This record gives sequence, C-alpha cells and structure tokens, in this order.
Amino acid sequence: MPQVHPRVSCLQGVSDSTAPHDRFREMHTPPPSFSPATFTVWKRSLIFNANGFTVFNSSGNLVFRVDNYSAKHELFLMDAVGKILLSIRHKRFSFNDRWEAFRGDYCGCDIKPAFSVAKTVSILFSSKPSAKVVLNPTKKKNTKLCDYQIEGSFCKPRSLFTVFGTSRQIIAQATRKQATPGIMLGDDVLNLVVQPGVDQTFIMGLLIIFCQINNR
Repeated sequence: MPQVHPRVSCLQGVSDSTAPHDRFREMHTPPPSFSPATFTVWKRSLIFNANGFTVFNSSGNLVFRVDNYSAKHELFLMDAVGKILLSIRHKRFSFNDRWEAFRGDYCGCDIKPAFSVAKTVSILFSSKPSAKVVLNPTKKKNTKLCDYQIEGSFCKPRSLFTVFGTSRQIIAQATRKQATPGIMLGDDVLNLVVQPGVDQTFIMGLLIIFCQINNR
C-alpha cells in the first residue's frame, strides 16, 4: 500500500532552512536559481481519532500540523513542535462565509487579522468554487478589492487548489498526489507546490480555510 510520504519524522523540529516565515506580503520575482517548495498535505491529524492536517516537506520532515479540527469555527495552524503560527476563526453569520487569520495564538485580545478569506458570491453558475483574499482587512475601506484569488474544488475524483496573485500569476497550487505514475493516493492526500518568495505559512492558512469553505 503506498505511503503518504516515504519518510515521516514526526518529532523532528523545523530547521532554519524550512521554517515558515511570518510575513504576509505580495510575492516578488525571485532569482531564477530559486526552486519551488513542495509539500505533502495529508488532511488528517497524527493524533489518534482526530481530524486535521499533517504536512511534510520534500525531505519527509513534519513542518505543519492542525490537530483541533473538531472545533468547526476556530482552527490553529502549528509548526512541528506545536507552536501556533496562525489562529483561524470563522466569522459567524457572515454573508459570504468569511474567515480571518491572526498571527500566533489569538486569545481574544485586540489583535487585527493578518488576512481574511471570503467565498466569492456570483449570480452566474460556476463549476469552480472561488474565494478572495484580503491582506490587513481592517485597514482597508474597500474590502471588495482582493490581494489574491483562490480557485479550485475538492470534489472527487479530482482535487485542485490554486492561488493567483494580482496579475493572475500562479503562486501556489495543490493537486491530488500520485504515489507512482498512474497510481493515485487517497483524495485526502495532496501535493502542494509553493513558488519561491511566497510565505508558506500564509499558503497553508489559505488551503485550510478553502477546505473549510468547500466542506460547509
């Protein structure tokens, strides 16, 4: 039976070279020598009988995790050792299914969200669910303008998640993972590619939120 990843170093910390950044900014054009970062995203928790997310880098080391998936309106993205990188909260009764993400452990203090994600509402039928991303939403008067756009669907048999920049350039994309050519893993295992210069924590936050929006 194919494994989710050939190496699973569950207790290994995140090295300096793979540690996610805590910046949320527009992508700048990186030097051509830089390569995209590849991750295996397993939409399950390593904790027994718990839903969540477990994310490995290309070396097989655990780099991200979500273990509190049972809380439908509040999620925490953590690193390998359990440090909270993002606190993600659902805005209840929001018209467009809006979610907000805060840096670190949000404890109800007067902390402004780093970004928000809301489902795109369209009067025209579309087979591609989409969402808009706004950075620093409390500082902007017009939140109808977005900094990033998400398109995709997690419906069987194909899973697709794509993040576009303001110029419609692809900055990150996840597809269903193949164990070997022609052999697909389960639909809960994704191959995520993040372009150079893009905040990996930010992308993981977007992926988690988009999964919530699609599953509601």
